[in-house]
Amino acid sequence: MKEKQLGFVLMVLSALGLAFSTILMKIIPQYTSLMPGDVAIWRFAIAAPLIWIINVLLKPNQRRVSGTIWRFLGLGVIYAIANFCAVFALSRLDSSLYVIIVYIYPSLVVLFSLGAGKPVPRLYWLGLPLTFLGLALTAYDFGQAWSVDLIGLLITLLNAFAMAAYLILSESVFRKNQGRLAGTRWVLTGAMVAGLVMIPFLGCRVPDSWRGWLLLLSFGILGTLIPILLMNLGLQYIGAARASVIVTLQPVMTVIFATLFLGDTLKPQQWIGGALVILSVVILHQSSDRKGKEDNHLK
Repeated sequence: MKEKQLGFVLMVLSALGLAFSTILMKIIPQYTSLMPGDVAIWRFAIAAPLIWIINVLLKPNQRRVSGTIWRFLGLGVIYAIANFCAVFALSRLDSSLYVIIVYIYPSLVVLFSLGAGKPVPRLYWLGLPLTFLGLALTAYDFGQAWSVDLIGLLITLLNAFAMAAYLILSESVFRKNQGRLAGTRWVLTGAMVAGLVMIPFLGCRVPDSWRGWLLLLSFGILGTLIPILLMNLGLQYIGAARASVIVTLQPVMTVIFATLFLGDTLKPQQWIGGALVILSVVILHQSSDRKGKEDNHLK
């Protein structure tokens, strides 16, 4: 499999896992005594120790991180900021408005890549508007009035900038290191530390049943550890610009999961919106790259 195709598959699987995590974020407070803030803390408190265990088991075949670990820890803090921003923003904004605003971050990544002279898909000018239109149709209920909270809006924008920063910096930091699993270990450790810092402010409840622990374990493994690892791997094959657009499949997959597992009903506009997002991802995946400054310099 070529690198471009492998990166595409990895990012799609990452989006699938992140969509699953969104569903779990909705389900866990319904079936346990945990609040969304508790779930946001527990996801990293479970994922980080697990990846350390995996690292120990694979140590003879594991490549170490070269250079300082502080960059990886910093990436984890940035991802945790995005995670907690999502929790705080959704407590203040309608979920449809939140999705539409937060997913400006692919555009931010592409704009940064253009300014930095990095390769981006040539048809970004077509794919990005299609993505935004598709997300709006998928997320927004046209029979519902939006209530805009200024603080919630600012937190959502911070969420978007944090996600854009994570993708941009991850591409650079991981490209300089061959130990992708080891690097992700430190990323999750940084996110866990940031989550533990939030305990004095949010508290942290413990699940009161085996079902609660099972749901949290699923969240930590399938909704956190695996998608973040796949994202870090995929970024190295296709770059932050392409990867950021593919991740916009997450809300579409979330809507589909909600239909399958939560009994939600898809409206015609949501089918159309989902189709537009998928179309934009296909267009950008098939589009060749604009040459970056480094490529032009080599010529």
